[in-house]
Amino acid sequence: MKKNKVIHTLLSAIMLTSLFLAGCSGSDNNSSEGNGESSGGGDEVTIRFSWWGDTKRNEIYNSIIDRFEEANPTIKVDREFGGWNDYWDRLSTQIAGGNAPDVVSMHQFYVSDYARRNALLNMQEFADAGTIDLSNFAEATVESGTVDGNLFMVAKGVTMPGIVYNAGFLEEIGVEPPDMNWTWDEFNEKMLEVNQAMPEENFGVPDLSGGQLQPNFRYFVRQRGNDVFTEDGMLGFEREDLVAWWTMWEDLRQKGAVPDGATTTEYDSAPLEQNMFTTGLTAFTQVPANQLHLYQEQFDNGDLEIVRMPGLEDGETGEYIEGAYLSITERSEHPEEAAKFIDFFVNTEEALELFKVEQGSPGSSEMAEFVLPLLEPAQQRAVDFIQETVEYARPAPYAPLGINELEQSFADNASGIAFGQLTVEEAADNFMAAAESILQ
Repeated sequence: MKKNKVIHTLLSAIMLTSLFLAGCSGSDNNSSEGNGESSGGGDEVTIRFSWWGDTKRNEIYNSIIDRFEEANPTIKVDREFGGWNDYWDRLSTQIAGGNAPDVVSMHQFYVSDYARRNALLNMQEFADAGTIDLSNFAEATVESGTVDGNLFMVAKGVTMPGIVYNAGFLEEIGVEPPDMNWTWDEFNEKMLEVNQAMPEENFGVPDLSGGQLQPNFRYFVRQRGNDVFTEDGMLGFEREDLVAWWTMWEDLRQKGAVPDGATTTEYDSAPLEQNMFTTGLTAFTQVPANQLHLYQEQFDNGDLEIVRMPGLEDGETGEYIEGAYLSITERSEHPEEAAKFIDFFVNTEEALELFKVEQGSPGSSEMAEFVLPLLEPAQQRAVDFIQETVEYARPAPYAPLGINELEQSFADNASGIAFGQLTVEEAADNFMAAAESILQ
């Protein structure tokens, strides 16, 4: 599909209700097969559902599951959840051990790896039968859940990342807020400026140099005309891209604008309400727009605002569509019940009344319209942000087989720099050698 057609189709889907909206899906689904409701007879079946998230998301998901179980008394859902890093570590172990949950939360950065390992079930038969009703999902939204023509994911929500700050706090310390469209040079200057205005033990921004390859590093290399991967599953950027990225963050670290390695490690697995930004240790952070309202809840004073990821002067746009999805694992013993659960999650008002914009724009245009009057001010600001930034989005290749090992190398080498154990040049050499071995 041509780039303009993809973006136009996706925009149409996101704007169908108000040009975007929140995070799940929709339809009234009056049929017993389409709405996840059981007839009330038969033996009880237990399925397992796993997701990533913070305390607030866990509350929302548990409430959605409670409503599903009430509507489907013969289906019980066991619940498993954890933080982002812990979630993927655990899922990888469960897949390898053959004991993965029936329904798992999935991300487009990892789906091709799991799908090509035959760990996920092709859900096309359930879509064709209407068990999972995708009639109100735009074609581009449905296609975003496919790998090699097979349907492995159903979208809960679509979102975009950005840099967040507390407008009231910046005013208090006498620092002007950044522009919506700013460059990495301006980002560096702003981090140094705000760092000087804060107490010595505080920082401008958390260390975003490592962790996952996206979104931070991926935006950077896309702005330089590359990507983290090519369409055929090879590394899409050069050693020079990596050196430039890590050098920028090492300079900020040496000047005290980002934390040292020990501080970063200390907060690495902290929940949202205890991370560096919400506890006031940093003035800025990077978050997906759909989480803006969750961060806002942690602040009694000041409105949180979100701006685009920094760019390069005369560079290309870095934006691409991000989403959160649901998948069924290949070894699920109850795929029919798992499919009913997914349909309930993305296609009923009972679920969307709780989910709202939890993980971005709903896959279903009907449910996007339903949640519109339910949004809080911070959620509406997130909607406005996504409406503006989605116009810059370009297609991005799926991650290839081996992404987990590659990201581990990326994180380890970035950490090595932060702890002073590796130079930028040494870390770049290490990563490129690992990438060549993993992706061969």
